[in-house]
Amino acid sequence: MIEEVEILRDKMEIENTETIAGMEFYQGTLGGENIVLVQSGVGKVNAAACAQALVDHFGADYLINSGVAGGLSPDVTIGDIVISTDAVQHDFDITAFGEKPGIIARMDTSYFEADEKLIQLAQSAAEGLTDDINVYQGRIASGDQFIASPERKEWITENFSPYAVEMEGAAIAHVAFLNEVPFVIIRAISDDAGGEADVKYEDFVKVAAENASKMIEEMIKSASESL
Repeated sequence: MIEEVEILRDKMEIENTETIAGMEFYQGTLGGENIVLVQSGVGKVNAAACAQALVDHFGADYLINSGVAGGLSPDVTIGDIVISTDAVQHDFDITAFGEKPGIIARMDTSYFEADEKLIQLAQSAAEGLTDDINVYQGRIASGDQFIASPERKEWITENFSPYAVEMEGAAIAHVAFLNEVPFVIIRAISDDAGGEADVKYEDFVKVAAENASKMIEEMIKSASESL
């Protein structure tokens, strides 16, 4: 989210700004820790290109991806936080060859597991936000679609049992897996992925950006002691 990037950028000591593949990478420190901050753009291709640039050009030790998502689990409501245990691409489809939805050909796995230490850092940071926000750990499903229909929501839920659905996380997880780089995905629930998802998203996105930026800042401060 651009709103989240702006909040974190204003708190950084920026040492260098570099444009790669049309994306602005801000290199510097936050809370005394070296970081690279970037907005990936929308969709899996943008997210994958961004993640690979972080690995290739900046030698990222780990990847933290945050943003908003639609809630799919009946447990989650708007404003809650979901931290990935794993991630899958719900729109990857080679079912014509007898595979299940989401399975990627010639890969050891199609469900990419998040790093346990990063999960715990995210959990601790999220719990410190406010008592009004529930924090969940679970699967995140990604695809190049904004889910705003009950029918598509039901199909994704039945096939993948995710807590949340969005458009970038699993692509970043895929790149992290290929490069053997730890990752975690953090999502604030902005809508219920149903018929009014587009309206609810617009109402919530600014609050989500503020909460996400606070989480990231706290995680970075704690990372040097835990990773």
